[in-house]
Amino acid sequence: MAELGKLHNKGDNVEEAGNYICVPCGYKHGYNAGEKFGECLSCLSGTNAGHEDYVEGLELWEKLEDKQ
Repeated sequence: MAELGKLHNKGDNVEEAGNYICVPCGYKHGYNAGEKFGECLSCLSGTNAGHEDYVEGLELWEKLEDKQ
């Protein structure tokens, strides 16, 4: 089970399927187990097309708590 509050870097393997939030901008994206965390399609953190405040190394994802 993915640990809530744990941050995942772009390129890390997704250990548990679920919804994750981009730490810099708050965009939510669903990932399946076995995929790799990608760049945020909203803020493009860590890319030349991204916001100048979001530099390489800040493209972090955090698992959202599952609602039951």
